[in-house]
Formats: sequence, structure tokens, C-alpha cells
Amino acid sequence: MGTRRCAEKGAAVRLVLLIVFGAAGTLARYALQGLVQYRTGSAFPSGTLVVNLVGCFLLGAVAQFSLNRLGVSPDWRIGMTIGFFGAFTTFSSFGWETVHMLDDGEWTRAAIYVFASVVGGLSLVRVGMRLGDAL
Repeated sequence: MGTRRCAEKGAAVRLVLLIVFGAAGTLARYALQGLVQYRTGSAFPSGTLVVNLVGCFLLGAVAQFSLNRLGVSPDWRIGMTIGFFGAFTTFSSFGWETVHMLDDGEWTRAAIYVFASVVGGLSLVRVGMRLGDAL
């Protein structure tokens, strides 16, 4: 019975961390995306692009750093990576905005957006991982 209670307590802690970090990630995305979009105008979804690129970099750095440090529990790693960054990055918005650009015949803008998001995101995950290893 004691092992079961520990497992239930661990699942509850993990769930609370996901909720807290998820809420923080959502608020951070809302703030950063809105700020960038306001400053750059609405002709291009630069707010979403910046959020995705920053999120990729930070996820790589935080996940790698926490994997290298034994002091970060798996529950906290899950809260930070899945909770915060799952809520922070906005690839569903990316898909929606890209499809609308294509529907509007804006093929060049859509291609630039897809290339910058995918190649930039993958590159920044790698850079973030290297930073995480170096810390």
C-alpha cells in the first residue's frame, strides 16, 4: 500500500507542476507574441515566429541542462519541458497562419515562414542543447 501511495503522490505532484508550468508558458507566450507582433506590425506573423524560435532554443538549453544535473527531478523536468514549453511554443498557430498565407496566394511569404520556423527552430534546439551541455 505504501508504494501505491507514493506513486499516486508522485502523479499528483507531476500534474500540479504541469498545470503551473503550463499556465506560465501560456502567459509568457501571450506576452512575448503580443509584444513582438505589436512592434513589427501585422503583415507577417513575426510574433509566432519569435515565440517558436525562442522556445526551441530555451527548450534545448533547459532540457539538456536539467538532464546533466542530478538535482533536477524527473517531475520538475516534465513540468518545465512539457508544461512550460508545450504551452509556450505555438506550432498550431504556425500551421494556421501558414495555411492562410497559402490560401491567400502568398506562396513566397509562406515559404519564408516555414523555412525560418523549421530550420531556425531545429538549429536553435541544437544550439540550446550545446549551451545546456556547457553550463
